[in-house]
Amino acid sequence: MTTAVLAGAAVTIGANSASAAPNVRFMGQGGTYGAITIFIDGQAAGVVDWKADGDMLRAVDRGSDGYYIDGFLGTSPVRKASTKGHSAPHTDKAPGNVPENKTYTFWACVGKGTSFYTCSDIYKVKS
Repeated sequence: MTTAVLAGAAVTIGANSASAAPNVRFMGQGGTYGAITIFIDGQAAGVVDWKADGDMLRAVDRGSDGYYIDGFLGTSPVRKASTKGHSAPHTDKAPGNVPENKTYTFWACVGKGTSFYTCSDIYKVKS
């Protein structure tokens, strides 16, 4: 299965009937502390968060389920924190100073190998 991400929406193309896609749900909020919790098949699998105090983007993978968590901040270039390639539990941090009092886009994605990738809606966060 291939998934393309367009403007915060996931579009699944060419689904393989031999493997069922997991039930993925995102719960998020924006602001100076943005957080998106990822649920896979009803279980909290990870979180992506943004903290304006310290300009820190984090991706946290809580379960040894084969999935990885990506977090993105819409800076130029886009800032990314990813747990891909690491055994869970694992946290990846993407620190770095950004201009203060600006609004940025912020989103989370979950993937498994090369067969599954889907993303949350896009939220607005502040620095």
